[in-house]
This record gives sequence, structure tokens and C-alpha cells, in this order.
Amino acid sequence: MAGPLWLQLGDIMMNSMARWLIYLAVLLSATQVVAAQTNTQAKLPIRATVCQLENHPSMYDRKLVQTEGRVYFGKFDFVIDADCQPHSQARVWLDLGGDIVSPSEYWGIGNFLPKQEGVDVRVRGIAIPAVSDSLMDKFVNDVAATRFRKPNGDPCGPECLFYEVSATVTGIFFSGAKGGFGMEECCHLLVVERVTAVSSRRTSVPAGGEYECTSDRWQPTPEELKSLSAIPGCSLRADFRDCYAVLAKHWGDSIKANAGLDYDGPWTSRDMTRYYKFAGGFISKPGQRDSAGNPSWNSEMTPNSSVTREVCHATVPPRPASDHISCRFYRSGALENKDSAMALQKSLNSGNEMWRSAEMARVGWLAYEEEEKRWKLQAPSEIKLEKCQPWPPGKDGDGNEQQWGYCTWLAKDDLEEITVQMHKPGYLKAPAGDVEKVAWIPADVEINLCRAAPTPH
Repeated sequence: MAGPLWLQLGDIMMNSMARWLIYLAVLLSATQVVAAQTNTQAKLPIRATVCQLENHPSMYDRKLVQTEGRVYFGKFDFVIDADCQPHSQARVWLDLGGDIVSPSEYWGIGNFLPKQEGVDVRVRGIAIPAVSDSLMDKFVNDVAATRFRKPNGDPCGPECLFYEVSATVTGIFFSGAKGGFGMEECCHLLVVERVTAVSSRRTSVPAGGEYECTSDRWQPTPEELKSLSAIPGCSLRADFRDCYAVLAKHWGDSIKANAGLDYDGPWTSRDMTRYYKFAGGFISKPGQRDSAGNPSWNSEMTPNSSVTREVCHATVPPRPASDHISCRFYRSGALENKDSAMALQKSLNSGNEMWRSAEMARVGWLAYEEEEKRWKLQAPSEIKLEKCQPWPPGKDGDGNEQQWGYCTWLAKDDLEEITVQMHKPGYLKAPAGDVEKVAWIPADVEINLCRAAPTPH
């Protein structure tokens, strides 16, 4: 029997409701799949070459892009570049997303995005996260890992980097067509969210070691200077770097102009154990006339020109080239506290701790020791004062006389550098307004610390 009508109607209603619920579930599931696919597609980066980013910045502005190339880093660079066409030389400046501090900050480039711990950096209203993983760590380290001084004591620049780095990076691109980024607003900007590949090639820059160097100066005779000036490679019209191969023959040395470090300074061997330095000038003199009667101009080395050859040998050998160099950078930020500084100056004016107005090195080292404890660092075993440099006094924004200066310490193996910036603030007052009797106040402590260790297999 079919049963009462009201039971049959109930079964029909239940079956219809079940089918309707199944339909809703399928629809919801499909909607979620489509939404997930759409979300995934929205996060896929646009692949572009450096040249495409340079030549069509508006096309990629504020979009997630992926590009690859060689990373150039130094006092005036943190850029990615590649061998592509057409190349406009506009370049793409790099910075890092999230709260990851750019290596530029520790090199004092001064063109980096300010970061706040735990907060994603924002550029033109867009918050940009970052994936902090082993590839990002390797990228940040290898890009900036550097020797802090050459074995002969000369200062170091980008020619002292331990690695040549190429990378594939993904991030938000910002056009610099209407307001650039980086050094003197030179460039477009790519804020890196993720590093997907890193290739680091170890340079020949020695890691650590201690060296003794000897030098010999050659003062060419007027006849020798005239002969040297006649060589095309030794003129200002040509690349003077080609002249070093000629100059080295004075000592019986055979070198190639392109076999040294690739930088704008004097010829230096790639392992930094030999140097040739030209000191002097050039004067221009009229030469033979052309067919139209116009004189050509020749450059000659001035009579006071000289050449110095410097050779270094290791008394303590550097670390093996197979070692990996890891560097950590610490920076205190603003240390100066006006109330504390004024209380200290009051004590000085009363005749206490007078050394604080004159002994920059002592003031700086005490500030370093305080920061070392805060960062829980191991004290350097062998480190010595390199220099203390006070700059000439000047005026602050209120017209008061102030003075800045710094002290630098270096480890014997040139793998650790400590720099303390110091200030004699204009708001501090000494008797008779004598800035020499104003206390040096630590303004910033920076520690650059590198270590070499066998590469793990």
C-alpha cells in the first residue's frame, strides 16, 4: 500500500530537500575551486627580462614580476642587470620586502627602504611581504659579504666582494619614470618577495690572513717620461689601465691589463698581493696639424710623475677558497639622548671626566662595549684602532656650532670592522662656547663581522 497521502507528501518533500542540499554543496564546492584557482592565478608573477622592465615600466608598474640577472652591489649600487636587448641602462634597483633589512643600509648607501620589525614594508601604499628562507638568507649574505680592507691597508670597495651573485627573484615592480629610486633616483625599483634561485661564484679576494707588504717607488727620468707618453696606452686618450703592463716591466714583471681586479682604481692583482700605482699628472701639448691645418693634441706625463710597486706576502695564510664566507651586520641606530648628553656635559663643566671631550677612541670603544653586550657578541680577539677622524665644526639647524666624527677598528685578518659615529651636539654648551670642551656623544655603533668556515656537503 502507498500509505496515507500526508506521508507520501512528506517523502517527496524530504527527497526534494536532500537533492537541494546536495546541489548547494556541489555549487559551493565548485565556487571554492574557482575562487582558489583565481586566487592562485592572481599571485602568479609575470616573467620579464630586465630590459623589458627598463623599456616598458608602465606595463609592469605595481605588478608582481619575476626576473633574473647578475646582482651588482657596492657603495653606489644594489641593482640587477642582465645581458638582454634592447638595453636602456636604466637599471632596476633592488630592495627587500617584509622587514628584512637591505644590505645597502649597512654599506651606508643611504638609498634603502626604512623597515620596522614585524611589519611588511610599504611602497606607494602597497604592503610587500617577504619569504624569509634559506635562499633569501644566502642571497642577502652573498650579495654583501666583503673583505673590509685590502692586505696592503688600502680601503675596500665593491672590488673586495667575496662573491659574484646571479639570482632569480620575484617581487613588486615600481616604475621610476616619474620619480626614481636608488642612488640619485637613478632607477626603477623591484622589492623582492621571494628568491627562487641563487648562483654564487667565489671571487679570488682572500678571506682573512695576515700580510706584510714592501713597496718600491720609481721616479722616471724626463726621457723615460717622454717615451712612456708616446705609448698609446699610456695617454689620457686611451685607457690608462693598459699602461700598467708597460710600467710593470721596469721591475721585470709581466702582467696583463685585464688580469687585475675589475674596478676603477690602480692595477691590483686579483688575489690582492701585488699593486702598481701611478702618481702624477698630464699636460696637453699641440702635435702635428691635420690636412685642414688644425693641430692635434698630445698628453704627456708631468715631470713629478712616479710609479709605486707594492708586493704583499701572507705571514698567516688566508682561509681556503672553498670555505664559505658568512657575514653579519649589526647597527645600533640612534644612540644620542639629549637629556643624558646634557647631564654629561654639566659634569664636564664641573671638571669631571674631561677626557670625554678629547679622547674619541676611548668614548667610541666604551659605546661599542655596551652594544656588544646588548647583541651578546663574542669580543674580538685581535683588533686595533685604524683611525679616528673628527670633521671640521659646523652649524646645526639652529645656528649652533656642532661637530661630527668617527672611529674605526679593524681585526688583524680584516674580517671584522667596528665603526662608531660620534657627535658634539650644538645644544651642549661649554665654557666660553668652546666646541673643543664639548663632550663627544656616541651617535651610532656599527659592527660588520665575517667568518669563514668549510662549506657543508
